[in-house]
Amino acid sequence: MANWTANDGTLINFETYGNGPGRETVVLLPGLLGSIAQQWRNFIKPLSTEFCVVLVDLRGHGRSENKAPNLTPERMVEDVFGLLDFLQFERAHVTGYDFGGYLALLMALSQPRRISTVMMHGTKFYWTQESAAKMREQLDPDHMAKNVPAYADQLVQDHGGRRWRELVRQSADLVGYLSQKGITENMAAQAQCPVLVSTGDRDELVPLAEAQRLSRIFPKGALFVQPGVRHPFHSLRPVPMLPMMQYFYKTAHRR
Repeated sequence: MANWTANDGTLINFETYGNGPGRETVVLLPGLLGSIAQQWRNFIKPLSTEFCVVLVDLRGHGRSENKAPNLTPERMVEDVFGLLDFLQFERAHVTGYDFGGYLALLMALSQPRRISTVMMHGTKFYWTQESAAKMREQLDPDHMAKNVPAYADQLVQDHGGRRWRELVRQSADLVGYLSQKGITENMAAQAQCPVLVSTGDRDELVPLAEAQRLSRIFPKGALFVQPGVRHPFHSLRPVPMLPMMQYFYKTAHRR
């Protein structure tokens, strides 16, 4: 566990594993309202035998601070690139769950020469005004505390008793931002690296048809469907996910 300081003085929490000469870098990003304390843990040990693995708490999440008044994808991407600069990693495979996958794609569009591959699992790409409004209604701390108290308790544990409510409110605003100013299909089609869109066939947030449509946008896109997997990260199984990740990273140069 370590911290890196962003340009605005925000401390970004990160962890690294498997450092070694000649190894390629894999960045694992958690989802919206997620943290590295709860997500990707089962993937660290097997991946770090072959790759240098970097896990990052997104700005305002987990043990990372947020000194900005809101959350924006662009600022979060700057955080990850800044951390990679600090660690002296020129290129990386970036894999993200949920909103982390969106950030991975934005990284590939922002600095394509630095991103070897993008893997997006459970990423909601297509936001309508209606779906965004529904999600924003759910992203209300009082609503969560009353209707899903176990989840609210988990957010307290992950982000702190005084921070989780503000984070939920900022996340609701972020969803609104994505529905209005997010990446378009035309923009996504400019991705130069291989992009693997991963989803579960029982994902409640990302219909299979949406994931399939997204995967076909990318010049080097592919779709990976996992049977019996729902949207929450704890539903994700290391097998077959992990072997697919390893194969995807190792064969990227052939695409």
